[in-house]
Amino acid sequence: SPEHALTNPDNLRIMVKHLLCAAYELPLRPDEPFAGDQPLGPLLDLLVEEGALHQTRQQYHWLGENAPANVVSLRTSGGETVLIHAIDQTPPEVIGEVDLESAPFMLHEGAIYLHQARSFLVERLDWNGRLAQVRAVDVDYYTRANVGTRIRALQPEASSSGDGIERAYGDVTLVTQATSYRKIKRYSHETLGFGEIDLPEMTLETSGYWLIFSEALTEQLYQQGILLRPNDYGPNWQQQQQKALQRDGHSCRTCGASGDEITLHVHHLRPFREYGYVKGENDHYLEANQLDNLVTLCPACHRRAEAGQQTRSALGGLAYVLGNLAPLYLMCDPEDIQVMAESRSPLTQAPTLVIYERIAAGVGFSQRLFELHDSLLQAALELIADCQCRSGCPACVGPPGDIGPDTKAVTRRLVRMLLGG
Repeated sequence: SPEHALTNPDNLRIMVKHLLCAAYELPLRPDEPFAGDQPLGPLLDLLVEEGALHQTRQQYHWLGENAPANVVSLRTSGGETVLIHAIDQTPPEVIGEVDLESAPFMLHEGAIYLHQARSFLVERLDWNGRLAQVRAVDVDYYTRANVGTRIRALQPEASSSGDGIERAYGDVTLVTQATSYRKIKRYSHETLGFGEIDLPEMTLETSGYWLIFSEALTEQLYQQGILLRPNDYGPNWQQQQQKALQRDGHSCRTCGASGDEITLHVHHLRPFREYGYVKGENDHYLEANQLDNLVTLCPACHRRAEAGQQTRSALGGLAYVLGNLAPLYLMCDPEDIQVMAESRSPLTQAPTLVIYERIAAGVGFSQRLFELHDSLLQAALELIADCQCRSGCPACVGPPGDIGPDTKAVTRRLVRMLLGG
């Protein structure tokens, strides 16, 4: 059978819910082989302390009146949720709920929430009370949040080295923050306006699979033009950066989000590398760093602005291919995973590609990707080679408007090198 459903028996969020449902059916004993070699006793004792179970002798009994399965969500493994309260109905009615991790970009104030083909405007989000108040509206637009994501930590559970890369899977700590949102007109997709989102950062402890390029391979890729070297913006960069921030009032020129030198970025409208600056040989950085070529952006808008430039590299092309192939091998929804490629990761100080699960603690996708490493790369090579396009398309390395003329060729060369060819 092609089916291979995956789950992570060590995911405590999932295990606790399974234990409660099992205890409702029959009393549990601490020595039962419920989760492999992991002892159940400490977890059952914790559920007793919380009042969910009752212990008599060596058995643990369910205490509730109703079946716990009735409140176990099949859509999320998360514990906390945000209730959605329609305040324009008489009496006010709860029309749904969203997991806490999704609330900042689905239920921020000003968001359009879709429910049963109707649009609801989020008028107020009580973050501490976990309650969103919405009102039905008739509008011709939807909203999309700008979310900045960074990887705080990579902790490998297993790793392997070969062909110039270290591949691994393990724990990934992600930090996300919704900073602003856009109002987008239906059908024409015009941007009608912007708004700010003032909500705290969210931390996601999940699982991921990643590739880290060795120093020797990276230098070889630089020399062959497969990867682009990080930019040295010249000796006047910090001074010009401060001038751009002051000119723009320390706010994003695209969405209006405010910030400081740490939270805001300064972006070159015309890519810096196109000016041909070579340290010690010319002063082309002076023209590249002119204020009329600089713009202040928040991290989310900066990421979108550079998405095309990133995809123009072989690393971005590889990320695009693997992001499309992985769900086919995992038989999961494409939204269950996310791909992040960095030409020089702050964590590894090397080109790094991470595929992480968007589910707290993970459900086993990452380990499976680690096992499928060679098969994934071989499939990527075949997909690129078999595609009939000339220089790249959405079916292989990315849409033509987002990639350079040589992205397909350099991505193909990169995959061959990673396969040892």
